[in-house]
Amino acid sequence: MVQESLCMQFWDKDSFIDGPIRSILHMVEKEYPFQISELIRFLSAVCNGSWPAQCVYNYLERMNGVTTLYSVPNIVTDNVNYRDQIEIHCPISIPGIEGITIPGGSHGYILKVLEDDVALVRWEFPHSGVFFLLVILAQDLHACNYKRACDIMDLLYKMVSSNKDLCFALLHADKLLAVQASQNLGYTEKHVRIDIVKIFCTSIFKYVEDVNNACVMSKTLGMLAEMLNCVPYHVFDVVLECGFFITQSGGVSSDWLLSGALARMLFATSEDSGDCSSLTTTVLDFAIQVLRKGAAADDIISSFIVFSVQYIMVKHMNWKYKKHSRWKITLKVFDLVKSCIDLKSFSPKLGGIIWEILLYDSSIHSVLLHILSMSTQLLEHSHGSYCGDLKEIEDIQLVLCCGLDIVFYMLSNLPEELVPSPPFVTMILSSSSKPLPFIPTAISLMSFQNSAIQVAAARVFSILCFAAYKAQPQLMENANFVVNGSEIWRLQASISCILDEVEKIDDCLVVAVFNLLTSAARYQPALLISLVEQSTQVQADSDNSMHKQNSKFSVLNPSGSNPRLIEQILGYIGRSTELMDRSPSILSGVLDLLKALWESGVQFTYVLEKLRSSRTFWENLSCCIRATFDGYPNDSIETVDEKLSLRYYCLGTIFEIMSYELFLQEKLLTESKTSDPAPDGSKQQKEPSVAHCPSDIVLKWFDSATVEDLIKHLSSNGNQNDDLHRAKVASCLCIIRLLAKLSSGDTGSMSFSLVKKIQLISSKLLQHRAFLTLLSQYCLHGYSGDQDLTNLIISDLYYHIHGELEGRQITPGPFQELLCFLLEFKVFEHNPLEQVQKTFPAANGISLFDVPHIRDELGVELWNHSDWKTYKEVAEKMLDIMSKANLMKCQVDAKLCTLRSFIAFLSVCTGTSSNKKFGLPGGGISITTTQSAVRCACKSLQSAVDSLTQVDISEVLFPPLSGQVELLLAITRILLNHAKQTRSSRHLYPVIVLLIKTSGASTSFLFNLMPSSPALKQPVKSLLVLLLSLFEFIYSKDDMKDGSEDVNIFGELSLLSMSLLPVLCKLADSREYSDLAIASMDIIVKGFLPSNVWVPILQKHFRLQVILQKCQTGALLCTQVILNFLLTMGRTKDGAKILQSANIFAFIKVLLSQMCLDDSSLRNSLSTQTKDVKIWGLGLAVVSSLNHCMDDDISRNSVANSTISFLSGQVPLMSSYLSAQSVNTHQSKKRTLLPKSQTSLAALCLTENILTLLCILAKYHFPRDTGMKEVDSELREIIIHLLAFISRGSARTGDSPNWNSAFICPPIIKEEMTLNEEPPLIRSKYGWFRFAASCTLSTPSVSGPPNAALSLVIRDKSPGDSDSMKQTRFTEMLAVQIYRIAFLIMKFLCSQAKEAVKRAEELEFLDLAHFPELPMPDILHGLQDQVVSIVTEVLEANVSTALNAETEGVCQLLLVILETSLYMELCVSQSCGIRPVLGRFEDFSKGIKAMVHASEKHSSFKPLVRSLAQITTLLYPGIVQSNNLM
Repeated sequence: MVQESLCMQFWDKDSFIDGPIRSILHMVEKEYPFQISELIRFLSAVCNGSWPAQCVYNYLERMNGVTTLYSVPNIVTDNVNYRDQIEIHCPISIPGIEGITIPGGSHGYILKVLEDDVALVRWEFPHSGVFFLLVILAQDLHACNYKRACDIMDLLYKMVSSNKDLCFALLHADKLLAVQASQNLGYTEKHVRIDIVKIFCTSIFKYVEDVNNACVMSKTLGMLAEMLNCVPYHVFDVVLECGFFITQSGGVSSDWLLSGALARMLFATSEDSGDCSSLTTTVLDFAIQVLRKGAAADDIISSFIVFSVQYIMVKHMNWKYKKHSRWKITLKVFDLVKSCIDLKSFSPKLGGIIWEILLYDSSIHSVLLHILSMSTQLLEHSHGSYCGDLKEIEDIQLVLCCGLDIVFYMLSNLPEELVPSPPFVTMILSSSSKPLPFIPTAISLMSFQNSAIQVAAARVFSILCFAAYKAQPQLMENANFVVNGSEIWRLQASISCILDEVEKIDDCLVVAVFNLLTSAARYQPALLISLVEQSTQVQADSDNSMHKQNSKFSVLNPSGSNPRLIEQILGYIGRSTELMDRSPSILSGVLDLLKALWESGVQFTYVLEKLRSSRTFWENLSCCIRATFDGYPNDSIETVDEKLSLRYYCLGTIFEIMSYELFLQEKLLTESKTSDPAPDGSKQQKEPSVAHCPSDIVLKWFDSATVEDLIKHLSSNGNQNDDLHRAKVASCLCIIRLLAKLSSGDTGSMSFSLVKKIQLISSKLLQHRAFLTLLSQYCLHGYSGDQDLTNLIISDLYYHIHGELEGRQITPGPFQELLCFLLEFKVFEHNPLEQVQKTFPAANGISLFDVPHIRDELGVELWNHSDWKTYKEVAEKMLDIMSKANLMKCQVDAKLCTLRSFIAFLSVCTGTSSNKKFGLPGGGISITTTQSAVRCACKSLQSAVDSLTQVDISEVLFPPLSGQVELLLAITRILLNHAKQTRSSRHLYPVIVLLIKTSGASTSFLFNLMPSSPALKQPVKSLLVLLLSLFEFIYSKDDMKDGSEDVNIFGELSLLSMSLLPVLCKLADSREYSDLAIASMDIIVKGFLPSNVWVPILQKHFRLQVILQKCQTGALLCTQVILNFLLTMGRTKDGAKILQSANIFAFIKVLLSQMCLDDSSLRNSLSTQTKDVKIWGLGLAVVSSLNHCMDDDISRNSVANSTISFLSGQVPLMSSYLSAQSVNTHQSKKRTLLPKSQTSLAALCLTENILTLLCILAKYHFPRDTGMKEVDSELREIIIHLLAFISRGSARTGDSPNWNSAFICPPIIKEEMTLNEEPPLIRSKYGWFRFAASCTLSTPSVSGPPNAALSLVIRDKSPGDSDSMKQTRFTEMLAVQIYRIAFLIMKFLCSQAKEAVKRAEELEFLDLAHFPELPMPDILHGLQDQVVSIVTEVLEANVSTALNAETEGVCQLLLVILETSLYMELCVSQSCGIRPVLGRFEDFSKGIKAMVHASEKHSSFKPLVRSLAQITTLLYPGIVQSNNLM
């Protein structure tokens, strides 16, 4: 600055101080360019600073005279004297400057007479001194006159380094006004052209031939580096053309052509002159600029960069330098290494090469560790014996910071797939590294009174904890994370000092310290425990390792604990509200540490007890929740800043801490219940494992407006899509501006890679269909000239895009197509896939635009120094919009992180029993707050979906959208839990309708976007889960249609279901969504739409054939869900027709052929049905439902034939299953004694389906026609045994007195367990309604009758005796299912008996040898008594009220069973000649009379009673007269 001030005084005309010095300038100028060196050196001395450099340039540009040797004519030789005037009449050349002549008629005066006929003449000749200098420089370099060339380059370097405007002027020296005027007048020949870059590049190959040319090489590379910064593309173009980066073989390899010569030159300069700092600096500067501006040419520049890194970094420490230069060189080397590390995200190929060198080159590792160790020792000695000046100490400190940053970047960016650990990691963690191990060095630097070094050391130590944790299984004995006692004491003292002096310490340092503690807590818990423990007398040379972390639960010893660190943490939490406003980064660091402690749990029990037991601690956390939104009501782009994002991160961390706390309480509560109590009589009570925790303070806001505020803020993303769209449009606007400029050949200061990108876009844009359309349209309007038309269209496109940026949307057409085309390039967008994958978890999210990198590639700062100045406004506006978009993206990421933490907190809070302890109603959130939250979340989701309607949709919007869907799903689950706890849910139906409307509309819209946006798969899946949950809930509620006020709601639900069905049909094709989509369709078809509505929709949108084919091939995994849906369809006639047309029988046959079914799997399926058995059962159910629905259709014969064909291979399996299901204890010749087994309601349903199909077989004479008489006989025997079991339970006298101990059928699935908690509906105490209650228990508790021959109906006991058995809706369903099986058995046996009687009539005699097996009369009597008792009881209990539909249906089923059993008894009695059982007439007549009397009040039973009277009359002829039955 002092030199610049002096230079400014020199050039200031009003300054009289430097008047004498200015006279010197005039003196040295007189002999220019005859003697130029003194003038050049003088100008170099007064060229420090931007304005002085400009003055030097102006001075040279306005030169008015030249001095040359002139041969005086002989005529006037004797009269020549000093100051004599001379005029020439013909042009003369200027010696040493080719191509430039002094015109004739020029005047001059004699400065000096050298010989008799030669004089030194000063001619009046206005010219560009700059151009003269460049010509002289070119000639000197060509003639190897390097001394004067160095002087000129030194002046030029000072000019361009001080003032970037001058760099552009030098590069375009041919276009200077003075030069062009001289050429027009003929003073300068036309062929004289100066390309300074080309001159430098071609000269370099001559320099390296002699190691003594180090000075000129240094000057040349310095000039090239400066020019590369100003005009990268032009310099690269010339450099590549000259072959500067070419290898010895002419290709691309690691062997650079100039490497050997340059290496020799560097070494020779060091040895001969004792200082190679200048050459080394310029080589490194040039390498850094090559990386910055030419990364796109990575194949070409890789050899040079590898040489710069690998050779110079390793060797530079051994070279000789002048004082203070060594550390500057090292700092420059580190700058190059950091540039290489940053390069990896933009140039993966070259970055990967450098990355491997840094990780695996041991020589580089040694140099890096040597530099860090030596600089640390020098700094330590600088406070004592070492007497270094401040400047060198500053350089050492910068080197340390930069070196530590390199270690941090390398360790944090290590690819996870690196196995084993690279040598770099081993070196860093090694305790035997020379000269000093790295870990003690990092700890030592933590105590330096320099915040930058402390921050860098803390960051490195944080990543060391993580790196040691990741590499631990692969490390050798001497390479591990070892910290001895003295080092722990030193580290603890440094941390304590930093945290105590928070007011004096930089926030970054405090954040770095807390990050260090957090990393230790997560990855090196033993180290953190040691830091917290009190430091007793620790020997300085203690080598005890604290790295014994094999014990997973190392617990802190309370007696030896030092609460100092805990007190400091509590102190920061005490100021949490202040920190939330002033420095949320510090608060975020503190909360991250707390989160890590809670994550580890039991390892830090003592620390957690200290924190958890503090009521103030929880109160402060509670205040933070509210303080997050105070003062920041809106999330507009104007209010967004980094602090706001950090506040959201803090809030999310608080929720995570609370989630861990609730989970920890639940765990500790469970452990305390299961732990062994203290021995009896023991005075010592067992200490509680945890202290009392008042964390319920934080949960107080559950029923307040805070929940609504949280959901409102966390689920809203403002105008994020608008902000992103504006940033992208602004980038397109800038691209068009650059494209137009590049078309003129001016690349400006844009980087080589960016120019290549713009050129590619330009070529594709000009070939685009929309652009060609515009060309033809403009031609039709009278415009002409291809280039003019192109420029005109580009100009119009620019203004169209400018209007879009200002809010005026482009109308559909070619210009909008071109905008969309430009948006697809994403030139300036930061591709997350190209960013460095960091193994070390980072809090900050990924930015959309790397603004510093974009600014550097554009070179915007240099646009003021060229004719690009008018373009700068467009670029600066783009960069400003991008910066705001980055801030908005950062905030959205923070909100999303917080939102997910909040969702997890809600899930934990509503799912733990701890809430009962806190007394929080409804799992923590009231029903009113939940409904309000649902409405708010629906509104936010709808707003987010609406924002996706623009032409340009960014995928960065999809994760927040997914978070909103997850929030809505979480709140909906809380709402449904509330609803399940109340008897009536009518008040929730409007909210549920809103949920279905919002989620349905969102699903429909997002489904259309999915093909182009795979990131939408997760939110669509969550929406399907939400829809399925809602439909299942409504379907399970019986009060939807009960009231007239619900008609409108149900109608709206039906309309919503109808509009959603086509979308679900399309989603059913997808592997990811088929199960959810088809399950939702199943419920909609079952409960919300009539068949005449959904059948046309399915026929149009549901690709049943495709789905069935995918199901067969395994492309869809939801076979069971699909079969359930087919079963639902098959239960309606229209649906059955669809299935029949889709050849459903062939599908089921192929599907079941893929199942692995045998007797073992069938028997094991009784208690827990395997997947194959479930699918088999569903397939049979579908076939059964088709036959039932198509029984009265014209195509019933076709269905029957298909059924018979299908069942041809299923009869053995059905027989085996029925055999396994039968629990009769009879032993026969064909079957062995069955073991006791557990069954299920699903197994009984499968039994029903099998019996239904057997009835179909019997109807169409399948056994007789196919000759399977043996199978037919075995089936009848199994069925009769099953009927005997239903009728009597125990078949043999003397069996265990316990009722049916072999039959256990407990509830298994969730729905069954729910039904098992609901009260019964039919309320019968007889038959299976009584004994089903005992069957649901694992241990039988009801005794049966002592005589097995008696009926299950115990008439001498009152119904009240069975109160000990809990009857529920599930037990009633079980009883009804058993009676449905009984009905089908009777139906099957009746068809068999009918067939036998028909055959006897045809043969005219009864062939008892071929007569089918039929049940004995006592079996039928038991079933008849059950029916009579149950129906009588139910009808008498409802004599004054109408029966509900379900109860009436059950009674009708039982009466049909009674009728068929009477017919069967009649058939058995007459065909087999069995005499009536003694006393049966009296018992039956008494019961039937009571039942008929009870049915008189219910008219719906009259037809059944009349039919019963007919068969009763036939079986017992005297019963009508004696009992007056009818």
